[in-house]
Amino acid sequence: MKVTFKDVTLSYDGKKDTLKNLNFTIPDGALVSLLGPSGGGKTTTLNLISGLLPATSGHIYFGDEDVTKKDALARKVGMVFQNYSLYPHLTVRDNIAFPLKMQKVSKAERYKRAEELAKLVHVDDQLDKKPAGLSGGQQQRVAIARALAKSPSLLLLDEPLSNLDARLRIEMRQEIRRIQQETGVTTIFVTHDQDEALHISDHIMVLSFGSIQQFSTPAELYERPSNLFVAKFIGEPVINSVPADVLRADLVESVPASVLAQAHTVGIRSEAIVPFDNGQGMVAKIHATLQQSQKYGRESTAYLTYNGQQLLSTELAGLPASQTEGDFFLTKAGFFLFNEQGALIFGGEAHDK
Repeated sequence: MKVTFKDVTLSYDGKKDTLKNLNFTIPDGALVSLLGPSGGGKTTTLNLISGLLPATSGHIYFGDEDVTKKDALARKVGMVFQNYSLYPHLTVRDNIAFPLKMQKVSKAERYKRAEELAKLVHVDDQLDKKPAGLSGGQQQRVAIARALAKSPSLLLLDEPLSNLDARLRIEMRQEIRRIQQETGVTTIFVTHDQDEALHISDHIMVLSFGSIQQFSTPAELYERPSNLFVAKFIGEPVINSVPADVLRADLVESVPASVLAQAHTVGIRSEAIVPFDNGQGMVAKIHATLQQSQKYGRESTAYLTYNGQQLLSTELAGLPASQTEGDFFLTKAGFFLFNEQGALIFGGEAHDK
């Protein structure tokens, strides 16, 4: 099921818009994450898709059908929440089969479907247990199976992993991706965790202040952020950002003068600061002092001071421990210039062609 928003706005009081003129298309069969900080509009957008909230203006389409005025039941979506919402007095089998019971499906048929879905989500050995006897990950699997029981047009997941510990979150995000690929159902996943979104999504919509900041693939978000907000929000460690004036003199030879004149902020990924020219394209050579370096398992970080600004690099592990300063290079990949409004004006493959 393809989902399309055309000029969709939501206002609770008729004065201030919570969501402003959203226009996007979620492709059929894709797993799309809605990503952003708290209050950015992720869950509100999900609730507009589900029909739990009515749009103030604009149109919502499922495929070619306008569903703007249809309620949640008529839209036939499956929803999974962060608190699982399983019925404590029912077994796993009956929890999964419950939506089919409400549709008056025969007991034999709904149990057969429940057992098929339990196998899909790997809880087929827990069918006779009640939720209290399951782990958090198992409860989440049951909730997903129940949402899939009525063969929904869309599967909507609202922060489904936030109650799980770190290791289980990784396991479950892989499982959600597997289940989505096996079923082919269009899935929309709300999260504030960029790591989750980057690992499981076909496309990611970054939302902030009720507006779409960027809607593209995980790779494009990282390699070609459309603005400074996305550049800072996506990526770990957080991108280095410094005033353009700090680097302006060192960029004269590699950046067109017309672009450099508009530059307000420089964004530099930590892996874009390297100790030598590797021949893959450099935008600048800078002389900086090396303040401190740290190693965490396989990862190493080093802090440089350049023109009074601190820069973090993750590519200086091979430097001598005694080195306190030197020449360093900024690679073209991972280097961006943004104008005063925060829009990308230089950097990223699409802008370099």
